[in-house]
Amino acid sequence: MKAKNIKIIIALLSISTYSFAQTEWDSWDNNYKEKSISQLISAEKIYADSVEKGLIEGEYYLRMDNYRFPAIYTGEKRKISDDILLSMKRVYKTLGNPEYLSTLDNIKNEYRFIIDGNDYWLAIQPILEKPLKKEMNKNDNIYLYCLYLNEHTIKRELFNTLLISEFKKE
Repeated sequence: MKAKNIKIIIALLSISTYSFAQTEWDSWDNNYKEKSISQLISAEKIYADSVEKGLIEGEYYLRMDNYRFPAIYTGEKRKISDDILLSMKRVYKTLGNPEYLSTLDNIKNEYRFIIDGNDYWLAIQPILEKPLKKEMNKNDNIYLYCLYLNEHTIKRELFNTLLISEFKKE
């Protein structure tokens, strides 16, 4: 009887240890795929070129996904262009949750990051701007969780937009 109780206690301890070992980031990591952004952007440009050359049917396409990746924070910020914001809205309206579409209206800025040795300007959710400025210093390593919004228009414009959904200092 004592052996049975000991086995139960050991089982309960191992379950509780496992649940405590999970971090707050496990959920984010499960929902955002690790990705090389430079490879992603390069592949999207190749695909767009193939469409424009008539090698692939269809002139207009879009897609949306979640990615995570390391970057270097530069501290530079600029106003997001109307064209990028409108592209984000078109993709999100088609593939996202329309009830949250109005939240894109509040996006005002992009921040510059160095990713894979290249400069990228990423849109940011307004709620994250103050924490980003408070927690990060120029040239700090950061880990970004982003919504990827891709659109190739009939006018042959290619938009590869990353919207920062969350971040953590590395």
